[in-house]
Formats: sequence, structure tokens, C-alpha cells
Amino acid sequence: MLCQEFLAFRENSKMVIKDLFLNIQNTFTIEFWAKPDAEEKSPRYAVTPVSGGHPSQAGVGVSLGINSITVYEYTANLSETLTFHFPSPLDDWTHIALVYHDKMPALYINGQFAVKGEVSSAKTVVPSGIFGGSEPFGYIGSLNDIRMWSTAKTQSDIQEQMHSRLDGNEAGLFGYWKVNEGAGLVVHDSTNHKNDGMIEGALWKKHRLNILFTFFVPSGGVETLNRQRFYALKQYGVNCDFLYLQEGTGLQNKVDTSIFITNDEDEIQELISKGNYDAIVVGSDLLLLKTIREFGYQGLLIYEVQGLGNSKEYVDEFLEIHAYSIVNECGDAILYPQTPHLQQAFEKYFPDKIKFCFHNCFNTNEFHYQALPKKNGPIIGWVGRLEDNKNWKDFLAIGAKLVQENRSIQLWMFEDNTLAEESERAAFEETINDLNLKPHLTVYANEPHRKMAEYFSIIGDSGGFLCSTSIVEGFGYAVLEAMVCRCPVLATDSDGVRSFIKHNVTGKFFEIGDINQAVQEGKELISNAALREEIRQNAVQHIETHFAPDKYAENFLNMIHHLKTARK
Repeated sequence: MLCQEFLAFRENSKMVIKDLFLNIQNTFTIEFWAKPDAEEKSPRYAVTPVSGGHPSQAGVGVSLGINSITVYEYTANLSETLTFHFPSPLDDWTHIALVYHDKMPALYINGQFAVKGEVSSAKTVVPSGIFGGSEPFGYIGSLNDIRMWSTAKTQSDIQEQMHSRLDGNEAGLFGYWKVNEGAGLVVHDSTNHKNDGMIEGALWKKHRLNILFTFFVPSGGVETLNRQRFYALKQYGVNCDFLYLQEGTGLQNKVDTSIFITNDEDEIQELISKGNYDAIVVGSDLLLLKTIREFGYQGLLIYEVQGLGNSKEYVDEFLEIHAYSIVNECGDAILYPQTPHLQQAFEKYFPDKIKFCFHNCFNTNEFHYQALPKKNGPIIGWVGRLEDNKNWKDFLAIGAKLVQENRSIQLWMFEDNTLAEESERAAFEETINDLNLKPHLTVYANEPHRKMAEYFSIIGDSGGFLCSTSIVEGFGYAVLEAMVCRCPVLATDSDGVRSFIKHNVTGKFFEIGDINQAVQEGKELISNAALREEIRQNAVQHIETHFAPDKYAENFLNMIHHLKTARK
């Protein structure tokens, strides 16, 4: 099921496109998502078999209930033929595909072959265009995402496309009714054939998924991701709540939903019980994953990793020694971004576990470039925590060398000052003094997320850039955010940012620890105006294309449906 909106049918309700698609004969595919609410004791036509135009022509229909599926052919002389009957439990949303190839029917359920019938005795067989039916043979249940093809789809075709939205211009696609209008009496055909359907008695309904996302603290990239996917999934009617185990500075970024702050097991158990969550996505916390399953929670439990430690070696050690048994025993699936070292590690240690790997998302409508007064002199920015993995020491070393060559350069550092160790803070202050950077350095602590769009825009327009010095990144939201604000990025190849940066196309790379190389690449970003502007434009286009909220929502909803189907 691709849309949260759907049509609910009762015995006397239907959706009428046309009686028969006479232009499609003998070879075709009818596919749709269905959720029946009653048994098929007698015909319950999700697709009503309309009689053919002449005695040798048959219209095809599909009857289904929570216990079975039946395919019928109906001719002009009122002869009804039962093509095949297939018992199958259909107690949730199910994908049905009826494929005719040279008059021979085959049925696929959730992309899996179910049964093949005999070659039709009619001279021509054509698909019917009435969904639902009339009393006493009306369908009782719901329908969504109906497609009509003038080709016989293969099993691999069905599996590849059943969870995806189509453009409407695919080869052989004759009709495509998304059934996502949510109101009114018309269901629109998304192909250029424009065979819109009329609703007679069926009712619009909306399914609302409840999802809980958990993490240790509302700060950094995961807190940003949670706000971004809240926006993406809300557009599809999904309710997202968040649980953090402790307070964090990210709570200043307001989200219009329930945000729970507690590490008390009794409180967590109570909120999960009351929340009626279809799925819980546990971020990194193995103990919480195990605890939630031990509560007796029966919904989907997904273990999510956005980043692990400050080295790729640590990832291997963590997954092999700590995560392997808990994730296999307690989790239904694993979710992670398209970060190469994470992909390789999860394939290595969890070859048989269900895994999902897709890009995170970003809403560029709310966070984007802003034209603001220009600063005098280039500004070089840095975002992170004062910790080894964010590698702040290299940033200060790079900044010091650039300042030596151009005294107009300013350094701006943005940090969460609630997370630094005292020893790390002391080392930071000592390094600033040793490099004589105080006159050139401004440190911003705990800035609201919305303000960062202003800062990145100012840095970009100053002729400067964002410098990311991380050793390992699972995703790297700060890099992405700078790019959408037309702020060029010079970054270490920390793995997670490979999804964003292509050297000298959407940004620049330098080798971790090579301060001189970073300085040379930074100087080129400042001095080469043509390259700089090309990178700025390419970066915005890249993020808008590949990290769209709609794409994330589609991937996420398909993941939930896949896991629900796998549980049957």
C-alpha cells in the first residue's frame, strides 16, 4: 500500500472507470492493493467481471475475501466461468496481480507466484474497469493503487515496482489510479489516457501509522534526522513520536509531536503501551532494544545505526562482539544510511537479517540559502563536538595556516558545549592560545537549528567555506546543510559524506591529517571564483535531487509494509 488514503467498499459501492478496456485483449495485467474485511463465501468482486461485447468475448473479474481469491470470466451470453479459486489468508493489505498472457491467467500475491489457470475458451479476453461491485456480489474491504497494463508483467517486474510510485509514462502502463485523493467523487488516472474513475458509494478513509523513534540524547545529526523525517512522514499521515533518554540542546528545535525524556524502564514501558505503536525504531541503543522486546512489545522493532564510533575497526568490533546476538534475537530488521563502511559491516555480520539501506532526507523548503549582508573577509566554519572523532585539532591547525597567509580570515566554530569532557575543553583552550587564534576565532554554542541556515549562507557569501575534519561520519548532516545554503564544503573523506561530495563538483576532499593539502584546497576554494560558484550551484541541485522528503517517506513506508508482510 503506497498511500495512506484509500477507498473502503461495501456491498453496494464501486468505482467505475469503464465497463471494459476493449483496446487490451488477451495479454494484460491488473494489479492493486487490497484489504478485504469479509470472507469470500460468495463472489465479492474487487474487480467486477462485466460481460463481453459478444458471445466469444469475456470480461475478467477478481473476487476476494479474507480467506481466498477467485478469478472469473463473464461473456455476453451471461455465461460465468470460474477460472481458478485460490485459498489464501488475506488479513492485511495485500498486493494482487492478475496476469494474462495469450489468454492464460496467472495470479501473484505480494509478488509471489500463486497459481496458474487454463487458457481461456473465449476468443478474446479483456479486463473489466469496474472496481467494487453491486449487491449482492459487492466487495467488502478497501482498495488502493490500481494499475492496468497492456503487457503481461513478469514476477520480477511485479516485485520491482509493487512498492514504488510510477511516473505514469512507463511502457505498457494503460491506466494508473493511485487512489490518494482523500476526498471527492473522482479518482484520477495518472497516465496520459486520462480514464478517470467515478466513485459510487465507496468512502475515503485514511490509515495512520504510529511510529516511535528513540535515541540517547536530542543533539547532533540524529536529532536533525528526526525532525527531517517527522516532516517527511507527516505528509503521508504518519504520526511520529520521539523518546530520548536524557535532556539535550536539540530540544530547543520545536517539533509538533510528543517528545518523551526518560530513562526509567517503567515509564518507557507505560508510554509504549499507551502509544499503540506499529513500529519502534531504536537508534544505536542495544540495551533499549533488548528491554523493549522483553516488555512483550509485539510491534515491529527496528535497530537503526546512523554512525558508530570514531573508526571503521570499532564498527566491526561493536557489531561482532556486542550487537550480533541482541539484534538477531530482538530486532525485526536493521536500518542504516548508504554509508559504505556501514553497508559492508552489516552485510558481513548480518547476512541473513532483513536490512534496509536508504538515504536520509532534508526539507530544503524550510532550511535554505538566505541573502544577508556580506561580511568583510572569508569565514571558515566548523560544526561538531569537542571530541576526537570530530577532529577539532586539525581544524584549528588548518585555520591557523590560512590565517597566517590571509589575516582577514575569520574562523567560526559551532558546538554543543554540554557534551565536551573537561579535559577536552582544557586542551581546546590551550591549543587556541598556542596558535594565537583568539583574535580570529568566534565560538558559537548551542545555536538553534533555524539559525544555522543564516550562518551557512553568510559563510558561503563571504568567500569562505565549511571545513569538516571528521575521522568517520555515518551521514554528516552539517555538510549537507551547508551545501543547501550555498556554502562550499572542504571535507575529509569520512565515508558518510560520500553521498554528498564529489571532488571539485559538489565540494572538495582532502586526506585526513594532511594539513598542507587542506590548506591548498581551501585556498583554491577562496581564490577560484568560477570553480567556487560551480560547486555552490551543483551542491544545491544534488541535495534537492537525492535527499527529497518524498523519497524518504516512500522508502520508509515500503520498509514497514515489507516487514508486516514478512511476519505473516
